[in-house]
Amino acid sequence: MIKTCGIVGLVAMVPGCMGLTAPRKHIDWPTHYADDHGAPRMDAGAALAAAAAVREVIRTNPHPHLFQGCVSPEQGMEVAVYDGPTSGVYYVMLEERFDRCGGPRHRVLDWWQVYAVSPQGEVLAKAPAPSWTWDDTQRLDSGP
Repeated sequence: MIKTCGIVGLVAMVPGCMGLTAPRKHIDWPTHYADDHGAPRMDAGAALAAAAAVREVIRTNPHPHLFQGCVSPEQGMEVAVYDGPTSGVYYVMLEERFDRCGGPRHRVLDWWQVYAVSPQGEVLAKAPAPSWTWDDTQRLDSGP
């Protein structure tokens, strides 16, 4: 009896597992991979760092309607990856691009999303927001 229940359980699971590998929709593949249609080439570690920072922004988002109108949260962000003073760390800056989701480009007044991320995709730290005052901006406007 136990053997029969085990076999029935396995048979019930197999179709579910097989469904994970089947393509969900038809994909049209390019006939050539020209550089003018792709993102700039980068280290795979930089790509993993960028993906980890995007996931961190989505995970820690305190605004319930921030990604409203976006097909996915990623649609509302742009990412830039930099090297920096610490070896083995990528600095990932995310910008708001909510104009691609409908409405204004910026939705958060004090948006500051910069992360230090390892090449393996581990978020190490979030950069502190820059500290400035209105006096700083007036000094910049008036020149030296």
